[in-house]
Amino acid sequence: MRARRIGPALTLILGLAASGAAQEAGLHIASGAFLANDAVCREIYGATVPLMAEIWLKTKGPFGVSSGLTWLADGGLAIAQGGGSEEYPLKLRRATIPLIAFYQLDLKAVHLRFGAGLGIHKYRELWTTKDIVYEGSKVSPRFVFQAWKRLAGRLSFIGTFVYEGVSTGAGSVLASSVDLGGYQLLGGVSYRLF
Repeated sequence: MRARRIGPALTLILGLAASGAAQEAGLHIASGAFLANDAVCREIYGATVPLMAEIWLKTKGPFGVSSGLTWLADGGLAIAQGGGSEEYPLKLRRATIPLIAFYQLDLKAVHLRFGAGLGIHKYRELWTTKDIVYEGSKVSPRFVFQAWKRLAGRLSFIGTFVYEGVSTGAGSVLASSVDLGGYQLLGGVSYRLF
């Protein structure tokens, strides 16, 4: 099922590169801060440090596509409701494959990209002392804004802002549907391959 979702997007990206329609290509790596939409997630996990690696292809005009992998991993602590003193250590892992189409605006000093597409998410939350696992996958809209400035040669500094909602449909005592999405603010480097 996952291959059916990813296959067309990867075919498009590889097709652009092979056909010569891709006039520029590059790789960027970034890290920063993630803040969840869901108040319960923020209370349990706080701010998380995501890692992102993406490859991008741009046509001769202002349009392009990108894909890669974003990884979040964090530990948290759930506290018993109703005045209990029990504490439950948790571990959360979320991997996302973004499939983004973007529009690039070239200014004198910086380049700006506005992108939208899908995020294919796989998540897993482990209650370490209770041996309880919540896991699943979700496809959701993803919105991206990037700005970068050339440092030297093919190397640039890149700043990325991402918004996505990842409503799991799973509820808890405190929330009817847990949302693992949120805001990411990332900084890193981009290397232009050609």
